[in-house]
Amino acid sequence: MTDASQVRIEDMPSMNEASLYSGITHMEAGSFAKNAQPGDRVTMKVQGWAWAGGGRKIVRVDLTGDDAKSWITARLKEGSEQRPGRSWAWTFWEAEVPALVKEDRSVDISCKAIDSAFNVQPESCDHVWNVRGLGNNSWFHMGYRLPQ
Repeated sequence: MTDASQVRIEDMPSMNEASLYSGITHMEAGSFAKNAQPGDRVTMKVQGWAWAGGGRKIVRVDLTGDDAKSWITARLKEGSEQRPGRSWAWTFWEAEVPALVKEDRSVDISCKAIDSAFNVQPESCDHVWNVRGLGNNSWFHMGYRLPQ
């Protein structure tokens, strides 16, 4: 077995097929969130994108606002009509996510995508570490500070 510190980047093969990714592009809290206290739940309007390599279709995007204790499924929008095996474009999505208010009056939302081969984004990148840093497709996290 070779020590990772002895591996030369020049000797590593190129990454020829990407995995499964998703991201959050917009989060919004309504005026109701001004009175929210730590421990309350607020509904966040969230939008984003998902994409799978190899032409695989995005079949679901799940979101959590309480550190993965519960999940909701987003509504797939543009891009969701792509044919399986021929899905090369991003799939956009939107959702209303119940989120737990933290002590500093912030919320954190995480998303993960599922493709037509039922690959699921992993929670962390610990298992895919590599010398080039390629292929990190762990859950996307985004924080939001509630208005005063």
